[in-house]
Amino acid sequence: MVETIERHTTARICGPRPRRVRVVLRYRTDDPYAVALCFPGPARLSETLVVEDGGAVDDGPRWTVGRDLLAEGRYGSTGTGDLRVRPDEDGGVLLEWHCPGGGADVRLGAAELGAFLDRTYRAVPAGCESAFVDWPHTPEEFLRRIV
Repeated sequence: MVETIERHTTARICGPRPRRVRVVLRYRTDDPYAVALCFPGPARLSETLVVEDGGAVDDGPRWTVGRDLLAEGRYGSTGTGDLRVRPDEDGGVLLEWHCPGGGADVRLGAAELGAFLDRTYRAVPAGCESAFVDWPHTPEEFLRRIV
């Protein structure tokens, strides 16, 4: 049976226009290596009033991050390439996305992230992830799943 674990919280987008946004941390036991960070899209409350992050959870951007990367980043700097995760000086966890032409720094609360990750590790203990994956049995089945 697939279990979904979610935590609704806020994040701080850092940079020239810092702001707080809603974020939903989502973990599914059938995808045990990954955590989705869902940023709700805009919601139109009236003809003139639009709330930037007031829409449904799945209406906005979604970033997929390795669960172990988030866990390790709570205690020290980790990650290479496009994403680095590290604790910040204010007791949070900073996710730093780097890409050609820009990037984004998003700060999550360490306590909220820790409580969420603890729940995921109770559902799927570290080192047991592969037992929860529905692996394809043939190359053909693999190709059908990704196409």
